[in-house]
Amino acid sequence: MSRSRFLPRQAMLIIALQVTNSMCVSSLVPMMGYFIVDGLGADPWQIGLYTGLVAPLTLLTNRWAGERLDRGVLVRPQLFIAVIAFLAVAGLLTQTTELWLLLALVAPLMSLSNMGSGIIFTYGRLYADRAGVDIGRMNSWLRMSVSLAWMIGPAAAFSIAAQFGFQAAFISAFGLGLVYLVLWHVVMPKGFRAPPKDTSSADKDPINWGLIMAGVICLTFVITNSLFVSVMPLYFIDQVGLPGFTPGLSLSVKCLLEVIIILASVRLAERFGVRSILLFSAGLAVIDMLLFAQVSEVWQVAAVAVLEGVHYGLFAGVAITFVQSFAPDRPGRATAVYMNSLFLGGMIGSVSMGFIASAVDYRAVLFVASAVSLAGMVVLLATARLRPSPETEPV
Repeated sequence: MSRSRFLPRQAMLIIALQVTNSMCVSSLVPMMGYFIVDGLGADPWQIGLYTGLVAPLTLLTNRWAGERLDRGVLVRPQLFIAVIAFLAVAGLLTQTTELWLLLALVAPLMSLSNMGSGIIFTYGRLYADRAGVDIGRMNSWLRMSVSLAWMIGPAAAFSIAAQFGFQAAFISAFGLGLVYLVLWHVVMPKGFRAPPKDTSSADKDPINWGLIMAGVICLTFVITNSLFVSVMPLYFIDQVGLPGFTPGLSLSVKCLLEVIIILASVRLAERFGVRSILLFSAGLAVIDMLLFAQVSEVWQVAAVAVLEGVHYGLFAGVAITFVQSFAPDRPGRATAVYMNSLFLGGMIGSVSMGFIASAVDYRAVLFVASAVSLAGMVVLLATARLRPSPETEPV
């Protein structure tokens, strides 16, 4: 594998493509609940109708795209579907005035748009294999680019919406989508596909328990994060009585540390092993969720957010490499498992938060989040004998 200090030009272009894709998606996804209630005048519970359509459709489109890529379908036209779907979503949103239009047209197209990130991750893995670039390093840069985009995209979108209205935010997203389209044209080679494989015995493949359990492990991390992010504003402001800026401060500190740690995670994984890094990350998650449950001052929130940034940065930096290591000959399928763990975990966490908070209180959500991370540690230890392919990095 290449150990050059600098990534090749094409690798940097792939990272730029992932940044742009994530900026596009992050400019719309967090906005949708707000738009449904304030823009369309729907009841808050109707947000669930939209989420209930987009989430399962995204799981299906990610799996569909991954399997097609593994069968040798050209990567460029596959990503083109996601790009055009995003442009269609942004364009339709500027004209959407009824909830049924959102459910009938925007939701299916949004699920197609959501598969773009997984396709770029898969392309990055295939490119790294072909060009001799360190896979873990390439994955960490791609994952860091997603975090960086999510630091910028939602804040910019909400600022535009607050100043100029929803339509201006959607027009801006459409403009960003045009940049995405140009980058797709520049970055994606016309003949690039996964190497051909013998599919004669594909139907007889044994169940890949290692890949399944790797997906479950990722799921526990994402559920913990989703539970916390969903309850954080309500807990800090309404239950603890902290100032209104506290949730934003916590997220800013967490995201800053997350980006830094993602870049450091590759070297740490090479030294200690990916599974050890995930165990340490899960252990930190158990602790920082419990510490958040005890905070009473803003400085305490900021201090614990540092730990949260470290734990999630370690997970984000090595998780996709960990999952892909269990199916090196099926990078599309493995990446789909990883991406689906993110979408499914986010859905489970956000929905569960409401039930837990209603049954007990907001602090109880943090205890549940800590317990989920503890369950992730148990699964990591229990599956230690499930080893990845010897062709991949040691875990």
